[in-house]
Amino acid sequence: MGVLERRKREREVRRELAIDAAMCIYEEEGYHAITMEKIAERSELSRAALYLYFKSKDEILISAIVSHADYFASVLQEIHDNREKYREKLLEKLWGCFQRFYEKDPVTFTAWQYFHQSEMISNLPTELRDILHEAGAKVVVLQHKIVEYAVAEKIFIQCDPRALSEVIWSSFLGIVYTERSKNMLSHKNHMAITQNVAIRVLAGGVLNPPKKGEGNGEGVGA
Repeated sequence: MGVLERRKREREVRRELAIDAAMCIYEEEGYHAITMEKIAERSELSRAALYLYFKSKDEILISAIVSHADYFASVLQEIHDNREKYREKLLEKLWGCFQRFYEKDPVTFTAWQYFHQSEMISNLPTELRDILHEAGAKVVVLQHKIVEYAVAEKIFIQCDPRALSEVIWSSFLGIVYTERSKNMLSHKNHMAITQNVAIRVLAGGVLNPPKKGEGNGEGVGA
């Protein structure tokens, strides 16, 4: 390994240490408790070294969010690329994609949603706001394309596909936050059961019924 390659790898390792430290503090203490000093201490970096890689805690958190969004976009892209093969299972596949996105890193998932609150967005520097918007836009475009295809092919009901896409995503988001809140208060976890019910309910309202002789009418998740 050459000197330049080794230095590049060392920089990446330090960046990841800082990101991991910031996300741990976010999970344990919340956004407002995060400071660059705490991140430096947790990651075992000097503050001077930390500032070489990131200007602020928001930049660190958004780096984690963008990486997570890229993963989400890649999973959505796979569904879109295989939309003709999946056809009748598109709703199930889309919902499963949401689940994979959440389960891969629940902490970063919640951080992403936290940063999309109007108060947070308005207080971000323009550069970071643009980065966050670009990461989210890629995901939204792919979601809309999948639903637009399903509506055009009459797999989903005939309605505004963008609105339908938002309804499906909002349903998932609402379940995640409701169940997380319940878990924090009562230590009960009904996430899987609630999601299974949700996808069956959505299938009843979103999917066009199969034509006579096609399918068995059970819907996804049955």
